[in-house]
Amino acid sequence: MISSPTLPTRRDDVLLVDDGSDCVVAVPDQSSTLLLNPTARAIWELCDGRTRPDEMIVAICDLFDVGRGTAQRDVTAALAAMTHVGLVVWAQPGTGGPR
Repeated sequence: MISSPTLPTRRDDVLLVDDGSDCVVAVPDQSSTLLLNPTARAIWELCDGRTRPDEMIVAICDLFDVGRGTAQRDVTAALAAMTHVGLVVWAQPGTGGPR
């Protein structure tokens, strides 16, 4: 189980382009982009500043009918990648702002 005293929150200035088959996100002040598969897109949507990573795992299990281990690996990898390229910030519960 992933536990964290902070919550992943989408940055407001991230550009998202979704043409129905591909979803690409980018931070305007950076040259990097990230192509999101359906699972990563769902995780991105769950980065609302209110949903804990362990709750995301449960949601991914339900949405994609996968086991907990698979969902945990997917959530962990997606959050790490999104954090690395600056797509999400981590906020204290109830603050909505970066840590």
